Amino acid sequence: MSYTTNSALLNLLVLLSPWSFASFVAEASSAAAANGVKSPFKIIFDGGSTGSRLHIFEFLEADANGAQGSDRSNDDATTRLPASDTERDVQCVRRGSTRANIPLSAFGRLPADQNNNNPLNSSKVAAHLLPLFDFAADIIPSQYHETTGVYYQATAGMRLLAESEQEAVYDAVYEGLMAEESFVFRGMQRKDIATLSGEMEAYYGALAANFLKGIIDTELHLVYAQNNGRETNELPHHPIGALDMGGSSTQIVYIANQDDEDDETERDPSNTCPIKQQPKLNDSENKNVCKLSDEHFFSTSYLSYGVDQIRKRLWDTLVLEYVASDDAYMVPNPCANKGFEVEHKGHTLLGTGNTDECIRQMKRLIPHPDVLHDWDSDYSGWAVGGVEHPPIRGKFLAMSLYFFSLDSLRVFSEPDEEAHYALDEAWPTPSIDELQNALDGLCSRNWQGDMELQEGTHSFTRKEVLPHRCLETVYMVTLLKDGFGFHPSSRDITFTFLVDGDEVEWTLGLALAMNANEKSSTPPTTVTTTTTAYDYSIDDTNEDVKDDGCNETGNDVFEEEQQYHMQGMPNSQYFAVAMPPTHCC
Repeated sequence: MSYTTNSALLNLLVLLSPWSFASFVAEASSAAAANGVKSPFKIIFDGGSTGSRLHIFEFLEADANGAQGSDRSNDDATTRLPASDTERDVQCVRRGSTRANIPLSAFGRLPADQNNNNPLNSSKVAAHLLPLFDFAADIIPSQYHETTGVYYQATAGMRLLAESEQEAVYDAVYEGLMAEESFVFRGMQRKDIATLSGEMEAYYGALAANFLKGIIDTELHLVYAQNNGRETNELPHHPIGALDMGGSSTQIVYIANQDDEDDETERDPSNTCPIKQQPKLNDSENKNVCKLSDEHFFSTSYLSYGVDQIRKRLWDTLVLEYVASDDAYMVPNPCANKGFEVEHKGHTLLGTGNTDECIRQMKRLIPHPDVLHDWDSDYSGWAVGGVEHPPIRGKFLAMSLYFFSLDSLRVFSEPDEEAHYALDEAWPTPSIDELQNALDGLCSRNWQGDMELQEGTHSFTRKEVLPHRCLETVYMVTLLKDGFGFHPSSRDITFTFLVDGDEVEWTLGLALAMNANEKSSTPPTTVTTTTTAYDYSIDDTNEDVKDDGCNETGNDVFEEEQQYHMQGMPNSQYFAVAMPPTHCC
């Protein structure tokens, strides 16, 4: 097989560069201020491949006594630490989230309609978003409606459309909303609807992770440095990286090597900032600012490396190669439980539960270099999709499907008692070896009479994805070990869905970045990024995502999620509303 960098998709992924982002923030902020009372709220849409999620964030400023000022009268349900305790002048609160289960990419036209210039029906395109805006209007006080910024950022699903078709869909959304009399957020501008690059999505995810861990504040300053080097409540002071896995793409972002040797020889002993800063970064008191920015991170996004696309690529490969050699109707599928059958392109894929063969197939699909060394720490040739990246450095939070799928491995690997116990005891910071040892306990199980009966036993596994957990977990463990190069015995990854009751999502990171940029005239520098696309024909039909925060039995899973909170974390409530998830796995 041939793996290439698709330049057309690469162009799509850089639509929102850091420089254009700074300009976008400044113009939006100025327009809002000119039209009325400045709003402390931000509405951010995550336009994903399975639907659109709306998030409402509010930034609360503290007075001299540490109390938060707000025009909202009903704040009893929200708990926040006073600024004097957190040393944060501004706090970020999620006021609500909701979603529509129709992906925006579904409104993209067929090639024939595009060629005939058949216009999109703007009212039809925008209609599914109107209930979400009604939800926001009920939460945000009316005096802020016209000045509240609304930002629709689309991700992997829209990236798969041609750029011209993306713009046509965005035009239709904007026109449809503005034509609706009930739409109250009139400060929204057409340029606020765009495709978010995979690299920036990863960067914002890292900001969210660092904020929820108490490492940075709402202006991206490192709290450790703000406290003059005191590690309050054992909070880590070095920024952490993030791993994100979706259906269509996956991202990795982490602090790049900053030449520690030079730091040791040149650093001022009084400087408590653990990351390099540009000399021009100074605060209003002309003190050195220890502030996180995109320049500190290495960020990579891999389009078509999400679990849905990997599954389709595997199935296509199995059918193509087996038919060529045997011309049989029944095709063995090593990455499914024994006896599970699924139709694909006129053939039946029959699960064999062969974990070793599944790992071999995943190594072909990543692909990665043949590693013949004994995990030499100086080895720097790690690559995914043929693209090299710097050696892995520091601690990571792994979110989204990394958590949902690998947490299911913790539950479903029970038949292998030893591996299951080791993984369960180590969770949520297992080693790569502990994850890999548990794979066969899941994959080797029979489908009939066993796995098919496990529906509802894992809170984050819906009926529709249960048959694919073997493939997903093998893929992720192989990607982490053989692709990214995490050491088999390391415990540098914490798999998490919630931090202190709150979901780790890139939308929070975007809200924080916008807040920081609004308070600073210094634009972010260009992030060091690489985007890899698999040159492949993609059918972007993804499974629906449940919207009610419940599993298939209808039970609210929020209480069950509390066990996954980061152990040893202070009860910070920096990001203060603990909400049930509005989507699942």
